[in-house]
Amino acid sequence: MPTHDLRSLRLLAALLLLVGACQDAPPAPSPSAAAPAPPAETLRIGYSRLRISLPVFVAQERGIFARHGIHAQLEMYDTAQPLMQALVEGRVDVAGYTALPITFNGMLRSGTKLYFLTAMVEDDAHPISYLLRAKAPEGSAPTIRGVEDLRGRRVGILPTAAYRVWLSAILEAHHVPQDSVVVQPIAPLLQAEALRTGGVDALFTNDPAATAALTAGVAERFTTGADVPRVMGSPFLFGSFNVRKDWGDAHPETLAHLREALDEAVAFVDEHPAEAREAMAPYLPERFRDQVSRYPDAHYLTSAHLSESEFQAQAADALRRGIVSEALDLHGLVLAP
Repeated sequence: MPTHDLRSLRLLAALLLLVGACQDAPPAPSPSAAAPAPPAETLRIGYSRLRISLPVFVAQERGIFARHGIHAQLEMYDTAQPLMQALVEGRVDVAGYTALPITFNGMLRSGTKLYFLTAMVEDDAHPISYLLRAKAPEGSAPTIRGVEDLRGRRVGILPTAAYRVWLSAILEAHHVPQDSVVVQPIAPLLQAEALRTGGVDALFTNDPAATAALTAGVAERFTTGADVPRVMGSPFLFGSFNVRKDWGDAHPETLAHLREALDEAVAFVDEHPAEAREAMAPYLPERFRDQVSRYPDAHYLTSAHLSESEFQAQAADALRRGIVSEALDLHGLVLAP
């Protein structure tokens, strides 16, 4: 047989073997059969650029949200007042932390029911709010020595209903007439400058603005301990993380994962306060970031330690003090595991 015919037969045999092998092999999976699982639902989480939102920062920075299957989309608000407004309007799904007077009024004003998940507590060991006066020149006596000296003064406050109400309670406890004090809401970024330039005589605020004013040598405290718990009761239930009830009822699994993530973050804050403080730096205005190590330790309650009766008592006290205009029923809204 000629050489070229032999080569042709060998090539034909090889092709036949290749075709047979392909026919015996299992078919490759189609792209649709190997499609990846759909991504986790994005959760819009509102926070305020204040120290009180610390568990949110910890949960995001330490990957706690992700470990619990939550794809967190954090949305920033300067203070808790607009944060609560965004929550009751549905512009965010969940939000925290906000002071209870803000939360109660937001619920009543909008007719929106909110779930309560975890809480922040204030006491002498874990102060949140500060009364500050302008620092007197060296060798000079301060003109404001105590709360009684706020008569006839201008006091700048964090621009929220909570701080106006709590200042009123402090003034009342010290027999200072409400109408003898001019209360001026001031954004956190402007508070230290307002005190330095004499725009106000004192501040009633929290961090980051408080520590910034103290660190800059602009301010000094003129009371000791925690002023609000002293007049409102200690430990004082300061605020909470909240979820719209309609959203939570429609997403029960995500709600359960969120609660678990916040509980883990709260436990970390209580057990590792210094590390927890570092997690908040990226979320604060740049001028405040190098001061986080100076903040006092914070104390939060996990969902397992929440008491519906305590929240209901706070709502009743808010009605008695005129913080809210009508009674608020919180039955079934304080979520525990």
